Amino acid sequence: MNTKMHNNSLNAYGEEKVRLSKRARLIFDWFVANSGAHTDRFVQISMGFSERGMVQPRITELIKAGHLEEVGSTKCGVTGKNVRVVSIARPKKETQEDMFK
Repeated sequence: MNTKMHNNSLNAYGEEKVRLSKRARLIFDWFVANSGAHTDRFVQISMGFSERGMVQPRITELIKAGHLEEVGSTKCGVTGKNVRVVSIARPKKETQEDMFK
């Protein structure tokens, strides 16, 4: 397991792992092994999937579950359109207001 991952991220992933689809788990594991920020297309090509639609919905699923986060955008070298750049979600800092909820 990647020692660069924060324990909070690993714990949160472990709690949600049962609810994620098999492909979402594979994609999250790919992000753990390939630290940094990546586009959907880069993930698709790196994982050997034939279509971007095979990873894009699962990346969105992982973002909604709080495991990944959008960290910016870049111009796609294939389409020329702006696309999201995604990385493993950083642990959220608890604010004083959160502590009293």
